[in-house]
Amino acid sequence: MTTEKPLILVVDDEAMARTMASKLLEKAGYSTVAVESGDECLRFVSTQKPDAILLDMLMPGMSGLEVLEKLRSDITSRGIPVFLVTAKGQAEIVRQAAALGVSDFIVKPFHSLDLIARVKKKVSLPHG
Repeated sequence: MTTEKPLILVVDDEAMARTMASKLLEKAGYSTVAVESGDECLRFVSTQKPDAILLDMLMPGMSGLEVLEKLRSDITSRGIPVFLVTAKGQAEIVRQAAALGVSDFIVKPFHSLDLIARVKKKVSLPHG
């Protein structure tokens, strides 16, 4: 039985949002790595496999949907749970993300208990 903390990759171009999500996840028992762009996310995933990715939808350069599409098209990252964080619950975004295999949606501003509950459904914490 492993007691290593699951790793969550937090991807958001807003420093405050990255810090807040990381602190909440760490307090709940996860370890985190935070990056500020889709490119950084893809580079990280090419060298390490996080247990899940918390991915902001609206970022400059590459949107969360574009990152999700690239993650799902690569066999090494296809199975990583991805939580799409969005300030908008737009039907078209939801439809596109669902077609790409998003694990769940988290709407900003999110409540800390909701974030943790959604992540725990997909990424179990070690017992011990």
